[in-house]
Amino acid sequence: MAKLDPEGRAGDLPADRSACEDLIGAELIEEIGALYEGKDPAHDLTHALRVCRTAMAIAEAEGADPTIVALAALLHDAASGPKNRDRSEEADERVLETVEPLLKRWGYPDVVIEGVLRAVEVHSYSKGIDPATLEARVLQDADRLDAIGAIGIARVFMTGGALGRPLYNPDDPFCRGREADDGEWNLDHFFSKLLKLEEGMHTPTGKRLATRRGEVLRRYLTDLEEEISKGI
Repeated sequence: MAKLDPEGRAGDLPADRSACEDLIGAELIEEIGALYEGKDPAHDLTHALRVCRTAMAIAEAEGADPTIVALAALLHDAASGPKNRDRSEEADERVLETVEPLLKRWGYPDVVIEGVLRAVEVHSYSKGIDPATLEARVLQDADRLDAIGAIGIARVFMTGGALGRPLYNPDDPFCRGREADDGEWNLDHFFSKLLKLEEGMHTPTGKRLATRRGEVLRRYLTDLEEEISKGI
């Protein structure tokens, strides 16, 4: 499992799949993978595997139940359908309706299933729910960490391109004189959501990792502004 030093740096992280397979098993991961068919590339199985890997590292550092955390991370976006601007309650219900019978069929005890359902139910940023359990806090942190840093930059532009959003508002790219509207302009998503995620982390480990990834976002925006304004 990944180790985190006191500064929150991850060392010798395993491949995305292997950390989860060691605890959950390859066969279950393959079955979960089928639930992600049709998802957009920013919310596909590779996203779930990255979240699982990060969540397991945070769980180890914070003392959370690794099985609940790993299962919740793998299943948090499963069967929810393609990404759109507003996550629907129906999509969330489809995920929960899928998770419980799957875990029962695989023989997980009720206490694990309940913990997974709680974590999955409250993980979404758009719901604005403060999670009550440590495992749910770990999942929220890990999912939001995947939205920032280098991978977060890649995901936001992948999603924006799929939805046909223009890159930025040519009159005010960095939202200095207007409210951010990420339904209209892709770069606005940094200001409406991504730059806010760092302050919303729950665990000490999540906060340390978010600080480092937040620096990546800010450095990118500084470089982007220079290229837009100077053109050289």
